[in-house]
Amino acid sequence: MARLEDGRCYWQITRDAHGLPPKEQLPAWCASRRGESTLVRELFGDAALQATELHARSSTAILFNEASGPDWLRVGDAAMAVDPLSGNGIFQSLSSALQAPAVINTLLQRPERTALARRFHQQRVEQLFLRFARTGRDFYAMEQRWAAQPFWRERSTWPDAEPLHVPADINPLRVARAPVIQGDLIEEREVVVTADQPLGIWHLDGIALAPIIQALHAGQLAEALAGLAPEARRKVQGWLLGQGYRP
Repeated sequence: MARLEDGRCYWQITRDAHGLPPKEQLPAWCASRRGESTLVRELFGDAALQATELHARSSTAILFNEASGPDWLRVGDAAMAVDPLSGNGIFQSLSSALQAPAVINTLLQRPERTALARRFHQQRVEQLFLRFARTGRDFYAMEQRWAAQPFWRERSTWPDAEPLHVPADINPLRVARAPVIQGDLIEEREVVVTADQPLGIWHLDGIALAPIIQALHAGQLAEALAGLAPEARRKVQGWLLGQGYRP
């Protein structure tokens, strides 16, 4: 809630839609809720008891099954809507929008890569949605006082029990082919798939990582690192250590 200098008051409540009164009764119902709160009465005064203008919006997490078509692309809230209380909406919108130019350019300039470009966009929208859903879940799980109440209990266990970030482990790392952004186009390249980055990592500051992991699996990591410039070698070694590699 907030009270502006000109006297306007702003109050927001988030709850399950189940059990709410009919729409025409909502303003009075909200005024009654505000009147039950000592803090609201202290901040708003008599205005807290008035049935004023009401705006109701859904905060349900939504993911569209198709984020693109032959001549259209969904980004931001048009592609997915995440929980607003965990505060990731703007970042989500920007993240999905930043990849859009390369996807659109590929659809227009390289029609033979249409399926690849659409797969790239869909996978990243879905991964963003899942990551933000787990972020919201962890926020709700921080509630201790009312953790057993349905509102908090249901949101602190959705969408799953998988951790937001998986501990580093060098063993599951594998190389796969996946779509990536190259310049202003979508191309397919060899990437390194990790538990924390299931869509794969193509390069580290321009250093392709797939050959490094292939050399590691072949027992030729020392030779692969020796072929890099000193600064590049230090970067790759630091990345390997961050992935759980121990010489």
